[in-house]
Amino acid sequence: MWWLLPIVLLAVALVYAQYYYKNALKNDLSSIRILILASLRALVYIALLFFLLNPRVKYSQERIQKPLLIWAQDNSQSLLSSQDSSYYKNKYSQEVDAVLKKLESKYEIQKLSFGQDVKLVEDFDFADQSSDYASLFSYLKNNIQANNQTQVVLAGDGLYNKGNDPRFSVQEVKCPVHTIALGDEADQKDISILSLRSNKLAFLKSNTPVRLALKTDFCSGEKIKILVRSGSEILYRDTLRISADDFFVEKDFFISPSRTGLQTYELYIQPLKGEANLKNNTRKLIIDVLDSQRKIAICYDSYHPDIAALQSALHEKANFSISLIDVSKQQIDFSDFNLMILYQLPSLKNNATRFFDQLKLSNLPFMMILGGGTEINRLNRLDLGLNVVRENEVFQNSRIEFDSNFSLFEISQDNKETIQNFPPLLSPMAKYQFSQEINVMGNQLIKGISTDIPLFVFSQNDEQKQCYILGEGIWRWKLNDYKKNNSHECFNGLINQMVQYLALRVKKNQLNIQYDKVYKETDEIQIEAQLYNKSYQATNIADIKFLLKNEKGEEFAYQFERLGNVYKLELNNLPSGNYQFEVKTKAFDQELVQNGAFVVSSEKLEAKELKANPVLLKDLSELTSGMHFTLYQMLQLSDSLLINNKVKSRISVENNFSSVLNFIWILCFVIIVLVLEWFLRKYWLGI
Repeated sequence: MWWLLPIVLLAVALVYAQYYYKNALKNDLSSIRILILASLRALVYIALLFFLLNPRVKYSQERIQKPLLIWAQDNSQSLLSSQDSSYYKNKYSQEVDAVLKKLESKYEIQKLSFGQDVKLVEDFDFADQSSDYASLFSYLKNNIQANNQTQVVLAGDGLYNKGNDPRFSVQEVKCPVHTIALGDEADQKDISILSLRSNKLAFLKSNTPVRLALKTDFCSGEKIKILVRSGSEILYRDTLRISADDFFVEKDFFISPSRTGLQTYELYIQPLKGEANLKNNTRKLIIDVLDSQRKIAICYDSYHPDIAALQSALHEKANFSISLIDVSKQQIDFSDFNLMILYQLPSLKNNATRFFDQLKLSNLPFMMILGGGTEINRLNRLDLGLNVVRENEVFQNSRIEFDSNFSLFEISQDNKETIQNFPPLLSPMAKYQFSQEINVMGNQLIKGISTDIPLFVFSQNDEQKQCYILGEGIWRWKLNDYKKNNSHECFNGLINQMVQYLALRVKKNQLNIQYDKVYKETDEIQIEAQLYNKSYQATNIADIKFLLKNEKGEEFAYQFERLGNVYKLELNNLPSGNYQFEVKTKAFDQELVQNGAFVVSSEKLEAKELKANPVLLKDLSELTSGMHFTLYQMLQLSDSLLINNKVKSRISVENNFSSVLNFIWILCFVIIVLVLEWFLRKYWLGI
C-alpha cells in the first residue's frame, strides 16, 4: 500500500495551499474550524486521486448454497376421482405450500408436476390424462445434478398407466426419494374395462372380431350386462356371471357393421348397485368400415406348396378375398379382381398368351413368382418390363439380404433378422434387366456372399404396380417361421405388407392429404399436405387452408406451414369427438379441395384403476434410502427434513478483483463530504 503515501502527501499539499497559505478565512474562523474544513477537503482529494489511479481491489464474497428439495407431484386425474376429490381441489395445494414455506429456511425449493409430461409449476390442477412415474425419474436423471444433499419428495397415489415400472428407473436417481401416499386405499366394488380391441378396418355386414378384457373387484356372484351399440342400434348384448371377488376375463365376440365410413361403437356395462367408479364402465371402439374387400387371384397351371403358403398368409387379412385359379382349366374375368399373383406363369406347359394380353389391357397390379416351371423365353417376349438373360438352365440357392434403401413400406429390424435366416429360395442363375426404375427389397445372398442380384423387387410400368419374387420355395419360410417362433406372424406379415402395397390404388390428386383416422387425446396431431403441378411435380407455390369442424358444428380455421415441398399442420389439445375437415387451395388457375374426417378418442386411462397403490411408493423409498409417509404425516415429513443433520447448506468464499470505479459507495462518500464541507462553511460564516 506504499502508493497511498504520495496520494496523501499531495492531498495535504493541496489542502495547505487552499486553507493555510494566504487564506482569507483565518481571520473569520477559529483554527479548529479551519482544521475541520481542511480535513474534509483532504478526504475529497484523497478519494478523487484514488479514483484517477483506478486500482484493482481484492475483495471476498461469501455464498450460502442451500440443498435442493424437489417436490414432485402426481398431477393425474385419478386423484380427483377418489372420495377426497374436494380436498384435493381446494385444500391440498394450500397445505403443500405451507409445508414448503416451512422448509424454505433450510432448502431451495423446486415444484414439479408429472403425469403426461414433467414440468415446473406453481400450482397443481390434477388434469393430466395419464401417469408416467418413469418419465419423472428420467427427467431428474437428465436435468438435476443429484447428490446425497438433494432431497426428492414424491406425492402420488402409486398408480401408473404409461412408461416402465418406476422401480427400475428410480435407482438411476442418485438421491433419496421420500414418498407421500395419496388417494383412496379402500376396497370398492368396481367393474373396469381394461382394453377393447378390434381390426382398424372392417367390411360392411361382415363379422368383425372384437376382444374385451374385463376386470372386476368385489363383485362375486353378480351378473353384469354387456352392450355394444352404435347410436340407438344394438349390435351385441350378453350377460356374464362373476365367479370371484378378484375376477379377470378376456371375451371374444363379433359385431356386424351396418354403415360404412369411420364408425364409433360404444361398449357399455350396466352399473352394479354400490359400484363407486362408473367412468370405466364404457369404452369406445373406432373402426373404418369399407363397403368392399380387395379381391386377389392366385393364378397357376400346376399346384405347388408355395401357393398354399401364400393363400394361408393372405387369409389372415379380413379385407382380402382370395381366389385360386388354374389358368389351364378356366377363364378369368379381370374386372373381378384388384391384384393378380402369377405363380410360374408363363409356364413350360402353358404360354397363357390370352391371359397376359388381358393382363396388359386391365392394367392390374401383379406379383410374379419365378421358378423351375417358368418359361423364361416367353416371359422376355411379353414386354412386361423384365428381361432375364440366362446362359444355361442352372438354378442356385439364394437367401435374402435386405436392401437398406428400400422404402416402399416399413419392415421391422427384428423381422428382417428373422427372414434373413430363413431357408434359401431356388432361383434361376441369370442377369435380370428392368426397363423401368426398380425398388429392390432384398438381394440374393449366395453361399454367404453378398451380391447385387435382386431376389425381391418392385417396379411400376406407368400405372401398373409390379413385384417379382425371383425364386421358388417360400413354403419353407412359413414352416421355418413356425419352427423357430411358434407362429407364422413374421412370414404372414411380410406377404401381407407386399400385397397390401400392390393392391392399394393411389389416385394422383394434385392436392394430397396424409393423416391418421384415429388419434388419442394425448397425441400430437400432425397432418401433412402435398401440392403437385400438372406434371405431378411437388411444389409449394400456394397457401393451403384447413377448416376443422367439430361435432357441435363449430368451425376453426388454420393454415398449413411450408417445410420445403411439404406442408405441415399441428393440432394439439383437441377434446375427444368426431371431426370433419376441408383442405382448400387456389393454384394452377383452379381451386383444389380435399375433404376428410378423423376421430379423437379418449382412453380414460385414469379411470381404469382408482384404488391407490402405496406399496409401490414404499418400494421407491426403500430403493433410494428415503422415507415413506401418509398424507396425514406431511408435517412429520417436514420436521424430519429440517432436523436431518446430514443435509447442510454449503458456505463458500469467493475472492475477486474489481476496479475501484465499480464501488459506487466511494463516489457517494465524496459527494457527502463535499456537501458537509459546503454546509459548514455557510453555517460558520453566517452566509
